[in-house]
Amino acid sequence: MNSSIETSAHVDSDVTSVFARIVKWGLYPLLWLWLAICIGYAFTYPDQLAQVQMVKGSVMVALLLFCEWVVPYQRRWGMTWRYLLKRDLVFVAINGATLGLLSTLLATGAVIVSAYTVGPMSGQPLILQVVVGLLVFEALQYGFHRGMHESRGPLTNFLWRSHAIHHLPQQLYVVMHAVFHPFNAVIVRLFVQLLPLWVLGFDPMAVLIYSSVIAFHGTISHFNVDIRMGWLNYLFIGPELHRYHHSAQSHEAMNFGSTLTLFDLVFKTFLYRPGVPPEALGLKPEDGYPAQVAPIDSLLFPMSLQPVSALKTDSRATV
Repeated sequence: MNSSIETSAHVDSDVTSVFARIVKWGLYPLLWLWLAICIGYAFTYPDQLAQVQMVKGSVMVALLLFCEWVVPYQRRWGMTWRYLLKRDLVFVAINGATLGLLSTLLATGAVIVSAYTVGPMSGQPLILQVVVGLLVFEALQYGFHRGMHESRGPLTNFLWRSHAIHHLPQQLYVVMHAVFHPFNAVIVRLFVQLLPLWVLGFDPMAVLIYSSVIAFHGTISHFNVDIRMGWLNYLFIGPELHRYHHSAQSHEAMNFGSTLTLFDLVFKTFLYRPGVPPEALGLKPEDGYPAQVAPIDSLLFPMSLQPVSALKTDSRATV
């Protein structure tokens, strides 16, 4: 009897190990394939854009959650019922939607806005619009994001306090991506994502592609599974890079990019340590921040004028 139990446990362990290896190197390209299929379908049936966006995000998030459950990278970073119910779902409700729905609305809204704007990018080749769209978004996002972390003054103190809510968790997993202050979401999305559409006039299909790529990398960047991107880490921001942005050690809290690593490489804020996790994540109450499960305190946190120390970098890259 004991021998049978041990054999069964050994087989389960072997299966899990094989699955972990497949996920490590195969999940990232598989997700890109799923993204391409959804975008191709939207090109063919543009009247079903909202449905495509919903299915794309829902399937992706469901797959990521399953992988986190079966083969978590760091169990200490895993989702628990306490944090899910008392923190994560509270912020999901406050921000009006689940993570997948939020990404869908932002991407769909961007496409709708682009359909009624004309600018220098209108009518340009699709690939050019996609590349320019990603570069403009990333340049604004990098500057805005790094400024919230490093600049000090009444305005940036407010912006950091709004953004700091996303850095409170001492865990990192897909649903935790939804933990952010609504002020931070509205301000960043308005000025970083929607403003370029009004000014530059991207075509709807170009917006569909680059906003889907942005939403995709925003989702997987908080993924608590050991997936490897290899040399693509020097092009795109993924879990291996973004988990260091959430490091509790200020000199490690770099990688300010959202989708592309370009500006982190140029401005020497790129940190890449393959296979080595940060020692600790998040912000601590003893440093003046709200507790892990204090949503009311978190919502009120940006209202204070009292300066609070931010996660600063020493601008030295470690490649």
